Amino acid sequence: MDSWILWFLLLQSVFQYPQPVGDGLDEATRLRMELRAKLQEQERIRLEREMEQLVLVQGVTFWGDLHWSAMQPWQLWTFSGLLVLLLTIRFLWGKRSHKAEISGEKEKEEEEEEEEETREYDLRWLLEERIQWPVQDLRTGCNRTMALMNNFTSVLRRALSMTFYPVLQQAIGFGSAFEGWAAAKEEVVYRVLVPLTPPVGHTFHLERDPDQQWTGRNFRIHVKLDCHCPREHQGANPLCFLHHPDIVREVTGQPNLLDLLCTGSYLDVKKTVEWFCTLVTASWRRLPQSRSWHLVQLPSKRSCNLKLTNSQESFQVRVLFGVQRYSSDIFISSRSRGAHTPSTMWPETYTVAETKFFKHVAGQAPQDSSHLKCLQLLTGVLVRNDLSIHAIKTVVMHLLNTVPVTQWHRNYFLLQLSDVLEQLRLSLEERYLEHFIVGNQRLPEEIRLPADVQSARPLNVFHSFTQDPAAHSQAMEAYLDLRQRLARVLAYGHC
Repeated sequence: MDSWILWFLLLQSVFQYPQPVGDGLDEATRLRMELRAKLQEQERIRLEREMEQLVLVQGVTFWGDLHWSAMQPWQLWTFSGLLVLLLTIRFLWGKRSHKAEISGEKEKEEEEEEEEETREYDLRWLLEERIQWPVQDLRTGCNRTMALMNNFTSVLRRALSMTFYPVLQQAIGFGSAFEGWAAAKEEVVYRVLVPLTPPVGHTFHLERDPDQQWTGRNFRIHVKLDCHCPREHQGANPLCFLHHPDIVREVTGQPNLLDLLCTGSYLDVKKTVEWFCTLVTASWRRLPQSRSWHLVQLPSKRSCNLKLTNSQESFQVRVLFGVQRYSSDIFISSRSRGAHTPSTMWPETYTVAETKFFKHVAGQAPQDSSHLKCLQLLTGVLVRNDLSIHAIKTVVMHLLNTVPVTQWHRNYFLLQLSDVLEQLRLSLEERYLEHFIVGNQRLPEEIRLPADVQSARPLNVFHSFTQDPAAHSQAMEAYLDLRQRLARVLAYGHC
């Protein structure tokens, strides 16, 4: 009778074996079935224990009575059947448990992949839809600008070959457009620097401006006439620019550079700009671009601003002039230091070196790097002039020079954006932000600096805030406004 009870209990445990939960069930049903499975599991364990006890008792009786029941084989078959059934149940249970574990891991992996795809889609949508890039193709604009400037330089150098005007060297593109981003929503301005070298019979000597009322490193270009006399007979050569300038002027029919573009003995920025603008107007018809573009010169005192338009598009080119410091990437330029910058002052500029740094980063960063997106987004939502675009750019450059370029992949975009904002906040609170070029010992080797620039004490970009508390308060307000506008853009797609 005990054997039939045991068979009944075993069959009951098999039929009550919990079935796997389907993918299509709702959460409440899934929880109920999981609870039921746990209860059934406990019941199965209890039944197995009872069965093992029965088998043990019956087995002892069987072996104890074997000597007198050898003629009754049904007990042996019953015992063997019970053992086979028990082993089969355990095997099936283990196999189902293993399948359930594999299925659970697979479902978990699929969920993680779906979440990753969702995050990538959301980030791609954020980068492509909410960060507005300039309508103009920057690469096309840069190529177009350099072609224009190369044509101008080629034509003007031929025209000036027999004069004593400065010699125009090949233009160098710099600034945000040539770095791959745009600082404002309006029309992009392509900036180029035209290096000047002295004409025959002249030399340039750069003198540091001692006037301390102007911030930064400022220079004047002292123009000197060059002596062509033999050393043992100084002053004997009638065509010597230094000793016989009047004879040279009479023979060549050309005045020297001191008479043309200088104030006193220093090269004058405004006179140089006016001279170049006049040449542009006179030579425009000789350029191939004149067949498809209309040229207009915009007013400016320290640069030559050109606007070119046709029936479909337009672009602007701002031409500055400079003198290279030794053989480095540092120039003194015609850019302004303010409303009343003296015309003989040539401020030192580091924009060529900065643009070269961005090109270096572009060569090492991953294809989906987000550093330009960070710049584009932050400068795009900045509307107050109390906080400069250059300050934001400086923070980004410092991070690019310290954080591995692989960390600028677009998957880390929000993290890097947060890092830029946090570093900007700390710099504003401390009123100290190191200049990226001056005194930086960690620049890439291909960026060449003069010894005095490399070893100089780093300039403080926020130096003015230490002397003007009101300006510092306004900059902090601009920073808070920047964060609020950025949050609105990320949340709603507009400010």
